[in-house]
Amino acid sequence: MQKILVASLLVSLAARAEDTHLEAIRVDAAPAAATAAPPGDAASGNRESARSPVPFEAEQSSGSGLPIHVGATVGLSLPRPLDAQLYVRAFGFISLGFSYSDFPAFVADPLLSAAGLKNGQTTVRLDQFSAWEADLRVFPFAGNLFVGAGLGRQSFKASVTQSTTLGNYDGSVAVSTTYATPRIGYLWTVGPGVVLGVDGGVQLKLSSNPQVSLPPNAPPDMQSQADRVVDIFGNYPLPSVHFRLGWQY
Repeated sequence: MQKILVASLLVSLAARAEDTHLEAIRVDAAPAAATAAPPGDAASGNRESARSPVPFEAEQSSGSGLPIHVGATVGLSLPRPLDAQLYVRAFGFISLGFSYSDFPAFVADPLLSAAGLKNGQTTVRLDQFSAWEADLRVFPFAGNLFVGAGLGRQSFKASVTQSTTLGNYDGSVAVSTTYATPRIGYLWTVGPGVVLGVDGGVQLKLSSNPQVSLPPNAPPDMQSQADRVVDIFGNYPLPSVHFRLGWQY
């Protein structure tokens, strides 16, 4: 009987020890399970970490643009029909440019005819009509509208011929003029780096240096035409209009 009681007591103690061991295993495993992230959260975290550098890179590459831009334009103009310009625009408010304009001699006949210099027996042939000009513009609203002025040097040279029954008389007229041109206009950006401009003003003489060379016995009509050339291209105000197309960096 005593042996049976001792055996029962040993079996009971062994079972209780086994229960205590299993409970200890469950308690120790619980913190590890609590700290492990669910598979869905882990995948989401990996995706966020992979995307996180992208906004930073975009912000670095976008920038705010350069405060100084360089541009070049070509176009049609008055009073000299061919025009080319280089300019620098700073901070959107001010621009400084340098231009050259020319009137090719082979297309000058319509201009001289309109000025009344190819009528009758006295004719004028254009040899040179060009100008260099520095240009200052102010964009008051940092947009497309600008006001400004140019300071330039114009060179005009022409040959004068008088036809008479006794023969032809040949002479020349040259006028160098320093002028100022107040103007107003627009400069648009119509595409990536593409600019389109239009402006208008008036060319005003500041000083001129005419040089007239005629034969000693030149007819009065020849002298009159030479004086008219000096007045038109050296003394009178001239329209200043530009239509320009170009590129800006």
